[in-house]
Amino acid sequence: MKKIISLLKTEAIKYLIFGVLATAVYALVKWLTWQAWHSGWGSETVAQSASIIFAFFTNKFFVFQHKSSHLLKDFISFVSGRLALLILSIAVNWWFIDQHPEILMDAFGINKNQLVADLNLFLQVFIIIINYLYSKFIVFRKTKTPAE
Repeated sequence: MKKIISLLKTEAIKYLIFGVLATAVYALVKWLTWQAWHSGWGSETVAQSASIIFAFFTNKFFVFQHKSSHLLKDFISFVSGRLALLILSIAVNWWFIDQHPEILMDAFGINKNQLVADLNLFLQVFIIIINYLYSKFIVFRKTKTPAE
């Protein structure tokens, strides 16, 4: 039992747990705003914004326990990384699904539906890993105090 509790306290596990919670925040806000507005882009924008804000604060205070007093600078850096990966994901989808699906379909012997599913899974895992590394080593990096 102690091993399980110590595992749950690791940074990576906390990152995954709060990531799942951020996804739940996204889904709830998306549903609520869709019900209120019946706007796809509006509900998506608000839901994505809410989940990014939730992820920022949970990462800052609970996952990485970052002590910086530069809240706005940290937030801009966090959002910039998320937006950069969003643009990368859009570009990869555009290239490999919209423009040249045959590259991966032929390479792996799959149809387009399987390509979409497989590429989505790959990109999501890749983005989670890169977001974790970006958050840990850039946004919420530990700074040494002068005594260290």
